[in-house]
Amino acid sequence: MASGHTGRPGQQPNAKEVGPLRIIDLTLGYSHGMPAYGTAWYSQVEIRPLMTPETDPTGHGRRFSQFVFNPHNATHVDAPSHFVPGGKNVSDLEPDRFIGPALVLDLTHRGLYEPVTADDLEAAAGGRMRPGLRLLLRTDYVDRHWGDPDFWQKPPYLAPSAADWCVEQGAALVGLDFLTEEPGDRDFPVHRRLLEADIPILEYLRNLKALRGPIVWLMAAPMVVEGAEAAPVRALAVEGGVPYGDG
Repeated sequence: MASGHTGRPGQQPNAKEVGPLRIIDLTLGYSHGMPAYGTAWYSQVEIRPLMTPETDPTGHGRRFSQFVFNPHNATHVDAPSHFVPGGKNVSDLEPDRFIGPALVLDLTHRGLYEPVTADDLEAAAGGRMRPGLRLLLRTDYVDRHWGDPDFWQKPPYLAPSAADWCVEQGAALVGLDFLTEEPGDRDFPVHRRLLEADIPILEYLRNLKALRGPIVWLMAAPMVVEGAEAAPVRALAVEGGVPYGDG
């Protein structure tokens, strides 16, 4: 069984040069016993061995594993059906929502338990936002605080006005490295505003600090799980030699 990982993110290489391209991994991966939201119904991630090289009856030394997890534990996409009755499931979402140019907004001036507002997004965008662009919102919170016992109690969070701004600007997707909702808000206004507008939410990103420019090529398609409201993602950004187009 894999060992638990409760410390800072960093299991994957941060970036890799491939010819003229630079590939940056933005994924917080799943691991056995990783931190999970602290409620009784929220399941822990388990990675169980079904067969080991020693127990393979064929003698070929094969390994088989079973993954038991809530898709909301690590980097994942929330589809509209997470909050919208009859809304699109992950398997209904168009792949091009998750592949294409993304605008990176630096919000690192926001500290613990501070709201990220529409004014913050407008200022960080600097006039570069266009309808159809994907948004990557950076505070470095996951990188700095993942594994803290009070991780879910102290983050920066999106204010409802920020969600309204994303909808009004025509964002194709909103990704972030901090929490979507204000801790303790059980009305979930940000999820509702974004998902009712058919804007998927890409949560628990990491390593946005490694991005060098304000525009990157994002590849963050979720696993296709029929009927599911969320699914795991391997989120990658590509810089250099990629035509961004008009978004």
